[in-house]
Amino acid sequence: MTELNTASPVVDQSAGAITSFNARIEGIEYDMLDGLIGYAVRRAQLSIYEDFANSLASLGITPQRFSSLVIIENNPGISQSKLAEVIGIARSGVVAIIDSFESMGLVERQSSSDRRSYNLNLTRVGLRQLKKYKKHVADHDNRIAHALTESERKQLQFLLGKLCMLCRLED
Repeated sequence: MTELNTASPVVDQSAGAITSFNARIEGIEYDMLDGLIGYAVRRAQLSIYEDFANSLASLGITPQRFSSLVIIENNPGISQSKLAEVIGIARSGVVAIIDSFESMGLVERQSSSDRRSYNLNLTRVGLRQLKKYKKHVADHDNRIAHALTESERKQLQFLLGKLCMLCRLED
């Protein structure tokens, strides 16, 4: 296994502080962790999140917020409940995100036929801002995947999708 030593800051969402994540610390014995798919995926996720946070920190966007905007753009009128389901967070978390987007003028809530829920749409400002975010996210994605060939990139996406599906089937 290749030795990696990639220490750099990661945003600690619980405290808002910056901590350091090192994918591989020299002199530490990892035993069976080195052979666990879940452990490898988690280390990769932390490294990728770190780069995302560093790349988009000045824009104030997180992966959840970016994903939310993309889903709303491509599913006009989506309900807050459905958005929560799609991005995998609690409905209360989506409400906080949408409150923030609404105060920034990025998203508007429209009453649905069910008075307890709202349909979400991007505003013109939201569409312009999302276009800007997409460029930065594409740059980030290209940077983290630069060591992979196009074929390897597609294979990785396929295999990760397969793992997600298999885990769902076992629930």
